[in-house]
Amino acid sequence: EVVEKCVSIVKELVENSIDASSSEIKIELKEAGIREIKVIDNGIGMDKNDAILAFQRHATSKLYKTDDLFHISSLGFRGEALPSIASVSEVVLKTCQNNIGTLIHIKGGHIVENTKCEARNGTSITVSNLFYNTPARLKHLSSVYSELANVTDYVNKIALSYPNIKFILTNDEKELLNTDGKGNLLKVIHAIYGMDITKKMLQVESSNDDYSVEGYISMPEVNRSSRNYMTTIVNGRVIKNASLNKTINEAYSSFKEDTRYPIVVLKINTDPSLIDVNIHPSKLDIKFSNFEDLKLMIQNMIQTTIRSKLLIPKIEIKEENNKTSENYTLNLERPIIKEDNIEYDTNYQKQLSDMINFKETNENNLEFIQTENIIEDIKDEKDKLPELYPVGLALGTYIVCENEKGIYLIDQHAAQERYHYEQIKETLKERCTQKQPLMVPLRVNVTPDVISQVDAINEKTDFFGLHFEAFGDDQVIIREIPLWFHDVDQEAFLNDLLDYFIKNQDVDMLALRHKVLATMACHSSIRFNRPLSRAEMQQVIDDLKKCKQPYHCPHGRPTVITMSDDELRKEFERG
Repeated sequence: EVVEKCVSIVKELVENSIDASSSEIKIELKEAGIREIKVIDNGIGMDKNDAILAFQRHATSKLYKTDDLFHISSLGFRGEALPSIASVSEVVLKTCQNNIGTLIHIKGGHIVENTKCEARNGTSITVSNLFYNTPARLKHLSSVYSELANVTDYVNKIALSYPNIKFILTNDEKELLNTDGKGNLLKVIHAIYGMDITKKMLQVESSNDDYSVEGYISMPEVNRSSRNYMTTIVNGRVIKNASLNKTINEAYSSFKEDTRYPIVVLKINTDPSLIDVNIHPSKLDIKFSNFEDLKLMIQNMIQTTIRSKLLIPKIEIKEENNKTSENYTLNLERPIIKEDNIEYDTNYQKQLSDMINFKETNENNLEFIQTENIIEDIKDEKDKLPELYPVGLALGTYIVCENEKGIYLIDQHAAQERYHYEQIKETLKERCTQKQPLMVPLRVNVTPDVISQVDAINEKTDFFGLHFEAFGDDQVIIREIPLWFHDVDQEAFLNDLLDYFIKNQDVDMLALRHKVLATMACHSSIRFNRPLSRAEMQQVIDDLKKCKQPYHCPHGRPTVITMSDDELRKEFERG
């Protein structure tokens, strides 16, 4: 086990505490752990002999027989962490079992003290003088802020993995995290991400013969620029599996920007014999049996949940009261839909209410009070988009509409994208076979890496009736085009498509099909800043009403936002 950063030590010590059946774990850092790391738990502890043996290489109490290697249920099992940590630092271990306390003091891997100490339930390990005997490694430690960020990120994720354990994280005596350990995952999400995000998390649950999955996913408008907010947990172990993260992100592909990532906490449980946790030095990745079934189940679960919650985003006036001033901000919040699964929504609302139905005062004495989510019934598919009457065009891009409930803004380009996407998707259900030869081949300038992958690209694009031929070192040509190709900006479309192949080496047909359809829809829709007549505006609205999912374009951007008549009256102080 190679100890490179402070987070490596925190990870191993905390996982040992979890394996020791602790219900409370406290992590105390000094200078982000560079000066000192202390982990205190209330677990089962160790006797004197085990305390000494724990620092011997490959010694572990977590495996009892050879067959246990095929059914690993503990977080640790190699017996390498403690001796590795002790070899590059100074360690003081205090532990207790049967009311007998033991103190072990090790420096650079050598025991310098072995005595009795006060009897306290659990174990306390203090690691100091990190890398004192390996100056090259000490020199390459990151900054205090970077080390603290790594530790905080890990503790947040492990707290999400074990909501039934109370975690307290402090740095230089300043508290960074404190969970209650009562088993409510939503409360842990609130402690880490705050109230605003917690209110926009959706509960998910699914299972098949091999796996069960549960947790929370964010609504599409809640996203980040980094994948780091996607937390996947397998049998209590936090993992980073690129394929699994890709599946989760692609499940959101119709509801958000491709370069943004959702906030997700998914807990996957399975029989230990179906996974291999011993393929990564830090146990951060694992191998799955029947992985394709798991990915398909997760993708369907996420998409079904999101579709059941979509409505027109509401422009909410958010008021924050201060003793000296009043500030008003606009916040786009999507209400929750109550459909056939009434019990699901009720349970979710009750769990959320149990967590946030309280008042608390922050450092600025701002009072936060729970606000009720708007719940509406969808009785019929056509009722999803109300009757709208266009009154004008704002900024050359947004159709301004009204009805008896309030005002609406429609993004003309996004709305047409959604309509064209669904129309083209219906047309291209099967392989495209109708093509038209070109008198003059269509040429596209490309980079050399595209030329080297032409055959692989054609294996995928033949489904859509597109076939590329290399033409020199920097061009590809198309000698015939499918019939649907007349309605798009051909050169822009082909450039976007080829760029997609270069950025995504492992392209599956479902993702490619969505990409092609979305790009086709984009290049055949009304562009920005194009004036529309009243009849054209009405046509955009009528087309949008025909869509099965009218509230997002294929790239995930909203098509419609609204502000109610009551909110307008409030803002203009009409009572």
